[in-house]
Amino acid sequence: MSQIIDPISSEIFERKPYLQNYFRNFQSENHWELGPAKKPGEYYVSLNEEPLSSSFSPLTQAIRLLDTYSLRATDIVILFGLGNPHLIQKISETLTPGQILILIGDDETLIPVIWEKILIPVLQVPGRHLFSGEAFFPLFFNYLESLPIERVSGLKVIRNPTDTNRNSVFRELEEKTQTVFSAKMSDLLTKFEFERLWIKNSIWNLVHVGKETPLRYPISSLREKFKGLTAVLVSAGPSLRKNLPWLQSVRDKVFVLSCDTSLKVLIKAGIEADGVVTLDAQTNSFFHFMGESLTRIPLFADLVSSPTLLREPMFHSVVHSVTAKYQVDAEGSLVREVTAGGELAEQVFREVGDIQSGGSVATTAFDMLRYMGFTSVYFLGQDLAYSGREIHSTGTHHNEKWLTLLSRKNSLERINEVIIRKRETRFVPRAGGIGSVLTDYVLDLYRHWFEESASSVSEMQLFNVNEDGAEISGIQTLSPEKAKENLIETPNHNYPWRELPIWKLGLENRMGDQNPKKVSSKTRDPKNNGIASGSSEVTTPPYLIPQGAETLFQHIQKDLEFMEKGLKEFEKNSSTQTFQESDIWIWMREQSYLRRMVRKTEIYILRHQDLELVRKNQLMIQSIKKEIRYLKRSLYPMMDSFPEKG
Repeated sequence: MSQIIDPISSEIFERKPYLQNYFRNFQSENHWELGPAKKPGEYYVSLNEEPLSSSFSPLTQAIRLLDTYSLRATDIVILFGLGNPHLIQKISETLTPGQILILIGDDETLIPVIWEKILIPVLQVPGRHLFSGEAFFPLFFNYLESLPIERVSGLKVIRNPTDTNRNSVFRELEEKTQTVFSAKMSDLLTKFEFERLWIKNSIWNLVHVGKETPLRYPISSLREKFKGLTAVLVSAGPSLRKNLPWLQSVRDKVFVLSCDTSLKVLIKAGIEADGVVTLDAQTNSFFHFMGESLTRIPLFADLVSSPTLLREPMFHSVVHSVTAKYQVDAEGSLVREVTAGGELAEQVFREVGDIQSGGSVATTAFDMLRYMGFTSVYFLGQDLAYSGREIHSTGTHHNEKWLTLLSRKNSLERINEVIIRKRETRFVPRAGGIGSVLTDYVLDLYRHWFEESASSVSEMQLFNVNEDGAEISGIQTLSPEKAKENLIETPNHNYPWRELPIWKLGLENRMGDQNPKKVSSKTRDPKNNGIASGSSEVTTPPYLIPQGAETLFQHIQKDLEFMEKGLKEFEKNSSTQTFQESDIWIWMREQSYLRRMVRKTEIYILRHQDLELVRKNQLMIQSIKKEIRYLKRSLYPMMDSFPEKG
């Protein structure tokens, strides 16, 4: 390390501490050299005396290769293979400072060899990053996951041919990189589409906490409450109906958590779930519960879930959570990203509880089970594939809907087939390892999420009761017979969770009661965490902030009024100032829930810097006015919840 301690290197290490690890005397069978090319002033890298680029003029080779790429200022650029040092330099010179360039090598011991002459000038430029060798690949993907994708328009991969041809690791890294990037772009498009709805729903749900039935609880109140117990996570894959007899036979040994889509299938089989999970911000999820009596079953609902569903009297208790993603950036810092609107939860709940999600209800439900402390989890109906060329198990709302469309020319099989053919399908290994099964791009993303999650929860035993769906690496596949044998020694649990307030309220109000009494915050027993007791004294459950919901509502009202006033002043007094430099925008940037509502417009302007100033201002102001109207329409009916007297 001593030979490279110089002021410039020290400055680089200060900004990127992980780079110091390349000088920890890694052992390698490879012999790397940086030698002079035949053309003066040029260098090439050799591996075990074999050149990895032109030994005559590597600079000319680099220029010719780079000419085949069209690089935009909004691209992330990744170079696979560091065998041509001039390619590293030319790419860095082509990109603007701050634009992201990621250099990927396959050996840690190469870095000290090319550090002084090649890498120091490049890594001094903001936005340049280096990951070389197996020890640094996890750090690379952590960094990739934590990248702010909003200002990025695309991913450009540049390959040094000699490197990528000699080592297959580059192909594997590129495939995984493309998968991560595609998932991040898909996530961004989802945010564009739904963030404003998530914020509106979160505000509505938070403002109604403690005001009326159903009673709202945070999932934090259930953290680690179920240690030593076994759960079954029920999804609506095509194999569910076939394996229901197994669940019926072990019902008294397991906690049953159902996804919203599979609930009706369980009810038709006479199985009462211990909880049901919903994630959908749109009202479509209502159809999974419509017509059912569910007062005994708590609803586990993300804060963004549709208020239309939560306003219905079918549920007596709701367990709220927020979706949050935890990542480690290139500097080793833990980064928490919460779903839009979730940041407001801390103004109402003392701690609501963070749940990680892979984008589906089942992934969220699994992390809820982990959060609650279950020792083992059995997956049922988790096909993640079109088993038997079907999309869902029979008995779901989707199948009920499709049955109304049947005719002589339109069979159930044809409806399934039409939907499947519209999707980007592929074959993956079948559960049990025999043959393959058809899946699609999205289902495969969920499968990879479960595989990664399984590797990080070694304290849990995971089993997939499935012989028809996709193989999930890291989760043992069992037949129903083998799964039943697994649970022979497990004693009946006697439903201990039914003594908790979340379940107790539904059990006290019998399923036959068609007119359940509303429970207000004035009739709660603090010892029972919000259970009605007949007392007229106003109490606040320990998990809630006193008057938090009312304070939040008033806070948002003031924010909207302040924005309207600020916009009027800007329009009246500013003709040459950019809106992004105005006082009202500087204030809005600190209000994350408001800024997220105009994220789409903000990113559009960032990506179109050639727009005239007047047009930029016009776009942003129109977008903010639109979102103010949108929130007002949602919020003003809430005023009835907070009478001035009484």
